Amino acid sequence: MAVRLQHINIRTSDLQGTIDFYTKVIGLEQGERPDFDFAGAWLYDGLQPAVHLREVAEGSARVGNTVDHFAFQVDSLDDAVAHLDRLGVRYRGPDCLPGTAVRQCFLQDPNGVIVELQGP
Repeated sequence: MAVRLQHINIRTSDLQGTIDFYTKVIGLEQGERPDFDFAGAWLYDGLQPAVHLREVAEGSARVGNTVDHFAFQVDSLDDAVAHLDRLGVRYRGPDCLPGTAVRQCFLQDPNGVIVELQGP
């Protein structure tokens, strides 16, 4: 199974300040983002949406863990899910991104870090 790092997702209570940092300091560009039911932004490295931002309320327990998840692009999500099933690994999904044909599923590493597998 070939995998490539696809993006990192960061939780923030300062959405605009975080956008400013990654665009002005790092050089990413803000671009299109699916119509999720929560505020956020996608920041692009060329054509690749490399940093996904998710706004959370200040003081939220979810702010303390600022890295929400990271994602690997896989050649076939069906093959990846079959592999997880063979290993008995629990996961959520696969589901489609809103308004797209992109499919994704989520699992946790032994440390509780969420890993997304995304692919056709």
